[in-house]
Amino acid sequence: MTTYVVIESITPNQSLVFSAQQGPQGAAGATGPTGPNGATGSTGPTGPTGVTGATGPTGPTGATGNTGPTGVGATGATGPTGVTGATGPTGVTGPTGVGATGATGPTGVTGATGPTGPTGAASTVAGPTGPTGPAGATGPTGVTGDVGPTGIQGLTGPTGVTGPTGAASTVAGPTGATGPAGVTGPQGVTGDVGPTGVTGAVGATGATGPAGATGPTGPTGTTGLTGPTGATGATGVGNIAGFNTQTGTSYTLVIGDLSKIVTLNNAAAITLTVPPSVFSANDQIHAAQFGAGQVSFAQGAGVTIQSTGATTTAPKLRTNKSAATIICTAANTFLIVGDIA
Repeated sequence: MTTYVVIESITPNQSLVFSAQQGPQGAAGATGPTGPNGATGSTGPTGPTGVTGATGPTGPTGATGNTGPTGVGATGATGPTGVTGATGPTGVTGPTGVGATGATGPTGVTGATGPTGPTGAASTVAGPTGPTGPAGATGPTGVTGDVGPTGIQGLTGPTGVTGPTGAASTVAGPTGATGPAGVTGPQGVTGDVGPTGVTGAVGATGATGPAGATGPTGPTGTTGLTGPTGATGATGVGNIAGFNTQTGTSYTLVIGDLSKIVTLNNAAAITLTVPPSVFSANDQIHAAQFGAGQVSFAQGAGVTIQSTGATTTAPKLRTNKSAATIICTAANTFLIVGDIA
């Protein structure tokens, strides 16, 4: 039986064909009951490789037949392996598959711990001294040496000669001189001092007692109540909200002027009126003179203006490019500060 291997390239109508001659397939015998496993026999010698047959022309591929029933005969002996044909050229690599990534394999066994690194250089800083162990018991006092013998008592010297008795007289004669004292006998030899008893050995220092176990950490105290929130500080002066350019000789402020700079530009005198019931306490409006016409502030009905101007309730901007801020301090009450006259 001849087996053909066809490798087609991506280029149309081009292919490489390899074939090898295979021995005939034996008829399949009936499968007998499985016997007990016998001892494994020794492997027989490998048979010689058969000669590769000549490659025949490639025939047309026939239609695939139906799969026949599996035979039940005994498996025939495997024919000898044919000579391996020459390796054909490597085909064009197909596109890489997009298969799902396999599950991660189990973690490998942890490797043995590496050898301990060399000991670091000795620290120059002395570590803390451990606690002093209890003093060992005092050794026994050595035996007191014997007292040496008392030396021999020296001889008593002879008694001096008695002086002559004086003649009887009513006057007592002088007392005869006292005879010289006998010579003191020599001092007996001092006995040797007995040897000092051996000093008892110092008892061994007792072992340092084990450190006491650290006591358990006390329970965490309850968190104290959160203190009251401090009062909010005054709002700082931020950016102005914009400009309102006026070129007439009179203008009455509106709520849209809040936090803006109202510029007033005219060659003639200009009147800027602060109206009632428009602004609230803490509101601010800015005014600036941009021309030769001097700007005068006027009170609307029921409005009170306070300032350091020559006329407190009707101050004026001092000159061209002077500016002032109109601050609402209470309902319908305003303080004007700035470059005013």
